[in-house]
Amino acid sequence: MTDHPMTDHPTPHDTRRHVLFVTWKTGNAPAFEAARRLGHEVTLIRSLRMEKSQNIDFDASPYGAFVDTVHVLEDHTDHEALRDLVLAVHRERPVDGFVATVDALVVPVARIAEEIGVPFTGARGARDAKLKHRCREVLAAAGVDATRYAVVTDHAGAAAFARATGYPVVVKPARGSASEGAHVVADEAHLREIMARAEADPATYEAGILVEDYLTGRFLSAEIGLSHGRFLRLAVSERSTWHRHEALETGTTIPAAIGPDDHARVMEFAEAVVTALDLRLGVFHVEVMLGADGRPRLIELNPRIMGSCLPNLFRLAGGGDIFELLVRIHLDEEVEPVAPAFDRYATVRWFGAAEPVPRPDRVPDLEWAATEYGDALHALTVRFPDGDVLPACRGNLGNFGEVQVVHADHATSIGIAEQIVGRTADLLGIEVTR
Repeated sequence: MTDHPMTDHPTPHDTRRHVLFVTWKTGNAPAFEAARRLGHEVTLIRSLRMEKSQNIDFDASPYGAFVDTVHVLEDHTDHEALRDLVLAVHRERPVDGFVATVDALVVPVARIAEEIGVPFTGARGARDAKLKHRCREVLAAAGVDATRYAVVTDHAGAAAFARATGYPVVVKPARGSASEGAHVVADEAHLREIMARAEADPATYEAGILVEDYLTGRFLSAEIGLSHGRFLRLAVSERSTWHRHEALETGTTIPAAIGPDDHARVMEFAEAVVTALDLRLGVFHVEVMLGADGRPRLIELNPRIMGSCLPNLFRLAGGGDIFELLVRIHLDEEVEPVAPAFDRYATVRWFGAAEPVPRPDRVPDLEWAATEYGDALHALTVRFPDGDVLPACRGNLGNFGEVQVVHADHATSIGIAEQIVGRTADLLGIEVTR
């Protein structure tokens, strides 16, 4: 396996260009190293508020060594302060490309990039992608996806939608991420309960309460790049959810075990979605439900690269360094499509507390997993949040554990990951989401 098989390198990197990263997370920090390896100057804008919420420490990250210049914001949600800082950085050393891998920053960075004339994901398209009802409106107008939806303000509006479409329905924030505030609603009594929660939580549902069709089939995601009008088909991943709360994702396997016809249908659909939204440039994460009839339907469009540890899964599966591709695309290089040569299946399973429980006194000894599973186990981490109680996990931010497994056999990769989660839960003595 070659180290970076998904693209060629037609353009010599004989000039040092300036890449500005706007915030960071643990899973995307390797992009700093990729930019430095390509010979570029790396600047990072940190957000202390984001780092605190993610419980991450930049000074402890091994990837900090690849950052040339660091600027610090107290709060990334202060978009005026972000704009002022970016413009100051640009005046000092013109920015050639932005990298923004965090949901909350894609739209503000897109607007700033457009203002100063630096190529980036289209600002209007990014905004429409993040407003889920607007995304559905654009796709319906383009004839790409006809999933039914409504933005409502109260139980009466949601109930009227459900009566017209039938149960179950999905209720979620019109703008949000990490599955926070999303619910599959089975019946009228459940709808009344969920809508009462939503109406009492204006911060989560600030952009509105979206009610939409419940889609059935196989839950997948398409990872695609777009460079100079050409798509790069990177991977189709398969997703797992918790049976007691279907909106909660519990893991991913890369690549998905699907046939070539289904793979082509999913990729063609993802390309149509990105084209309709006019995203223009970037690496995108398109969540799709592939129905029993072979027709893909959109679950969610993310105008940024896949998050968490998924870029690492891509590498473990044999796809190469997707961060190198990300940097090159955001520097507006012409990138020739070359299909990744996957030769393994990489699986992650995340887990949190199924219901609120007292926080365990300590993390149990996990050395047994490496001893038993050897090279198949890539990582196993358990890290409890602060506080005396582990809250019930109902969104991606509620997970306290993660296991990554890689194996040449699809079923074995998934099976080992699920076995490790089960045995870890037994050691903790608590029920977990899995």
